[in-house]
Amino acid sequence: MPLSVPVPSAADAAPVAMLTEPVTGPSAWLARDFTGEDDWVAVLTAEEVRELDEAVAALRDHERPLAELTLADFPLPTLAKSLEQAVQDLEFGRGFTVLRGLPVERWSLEEARLAYWGIALHLGTPVSQNASGELIAHVRDYGEGGLDLPTTRAYRTRNALPFHTDSSDIVGLLCLRSAGQGGGVSTLASSMTVYNHLLAHHRELLGLFYRGFVYDRRTEEGSQELPYYRNAVYGWFDGQLSCRFYMTHYIESAVAHTGIPLSDVERYALRLFQDIAARDEHRVEMTLRPGDLQLLNNNVLVHGRSAYEDEPGRRRDLLRLWLNTRSARRIPDHFARFRHGMPTTRRA
Repeated sequence: MPLSVPVPSAADAAPVAMLTEPVTGPSAWLARDFTGEDDWVAVLTAEEVRELDEAVAALRDHERPLAELTLADFPLPTLAKSLEQAVQDLEFGRGFTVLRGLPVERWSLEEARLAYWGIALHLGTPVSQNASGELIAHVRDYGEGGLDLPTTRAYRTRNALPFHTDSSDIVGLLCLRSAGQGGGVSTLASSMTVYNHLLAHHRELLGLFYRGFVYDRRTEEGSQELPYYRNAVYGWFDGQLSCRFYMTHYIESAVAHTGIPLSDVERYALRLFQDIAARDEHRVEMTLRPGDLQLLNNNVLVHGRSAYEDEPGRRRDLLRLWLNTRSARRIPDHFARFRHGMPTTRRA
């Protein structure tokens, strides 16, 4: 049963509800619950690919921005049923799925973007990912340096990424090209399972996770906005536990803005969360191949990535899209601050 305790929230200092019993159900999975990738990979049929091809062909010469295209522009009668199942898996099941077989090798970049947008509209509502208002962003090495630089966003590097969530409910990654020299392995863990472990073995830290941490906005803020914000890691709302655990590098760099160093117990809690998620019994790994579309629910999963190296003529490239489904859970705005998109503060 939830227990009301005096833990400061991001919105005010009123008590917040804490879940004091383990999370149950398919979102609180362990690695042993899966026999292999067949448990989470759905291969597109020839008919589903044909529907995508026809929708793309009808829009190939369009002059409207992606944001002006609607569900009516993408009739996908057969694929739509598979996408409905994907939403069920994301919102009410294990929290992740992979759609395999998008023909990115014969599509142009613009065609891949169109097909991706059509899929996204069937899943839900796409939202902005950065201050430039990008709705589909390239995840690749931009040569801007590593995560230790206070202006670098994680998706623009080739660094290994620790476990984290993104801001929207659902994040999609469409693989156009894998790394030439390997790496870039995707790792997933259930944040619900992490919570259960914390509840069983480190209950004294739960208040800290409900209070959350301060994150650097990494120059994505407007001129009248603070360059940092606080966000809780866990929140119990409407009988559901939700998670938002953003990049720990952003927590570290926020200190330069706030002037308030992390305490020893905060650093311990951050390391502990990563260690629990990384346990062999808690994580699954997958290597995305060209044409794979990985979909993850940030409310119940954390994800990371191993470092990778590009080679001449082969540059790792994924297209990222943030969205919220029409079956999305109810969460207060202060819990997931940029759930409905990053504010646009500059031109793309």
